[in-house]
Amino acid sequence: MKIRIVVALSIALLCSGGVLAQAEKQVIAIRGDVGAINKAARTYKKKIKMVEGVSLEGTEASYFTSRAGELKKITAKMYGETFNGSAELYYKGGELIFCYIKINKYDTQIGMTPPPKVVRVEEERYYFGNGELIRVLAGKKEIKPGDERYGELKDGTLELTKTLKEAF
Repeated sequence: MKIRIVVALSIALLCSGGVLAQAEKQVIAIRGDVGAINKAARTYKKKIKMVEGVSLEGTEASYFTSRAGELKKITAKMYGETFNGSAELYYKGGELIFCYIKINKYDTQIGMTPPPKVVRVEEERYYFGNGELIRVLAGKKEIKPGDERYGELKDGTLELTKTLKEAF
């Protein structure tokens, strides 16, 4: 009986280690793809648009496409009453592979005296493989699928990426 339990636990550990190793390989490949996209960005065609429905004070998005017309990258500057932020979305083969979001939170609303100051910076990184979210980092902390914030972060990011891509 004890041998069966040990064997079952060993198999479970080996399988989970393989899944983790596979996800890490995907993240490394995504980082390489993002670097290549950024390196080639100056050769891409750039189109700038104002996008409705992202933030109350406005969102300006820049769309980068290859010579063949394939969407490679979207950058967005977002403005709100109590924040400003940016988002960078990277695509490979028409699929989202990486999303980086940075939000600067103010101590008060815009238009106040004295002017608002940035009191907190939030950064989030989302890695996608085969159309699925494979890793979420909030700051330096990895958010796991079982975490309460995971679903909120995932849904919010997917909504943002959908809105920005549809405006293209």
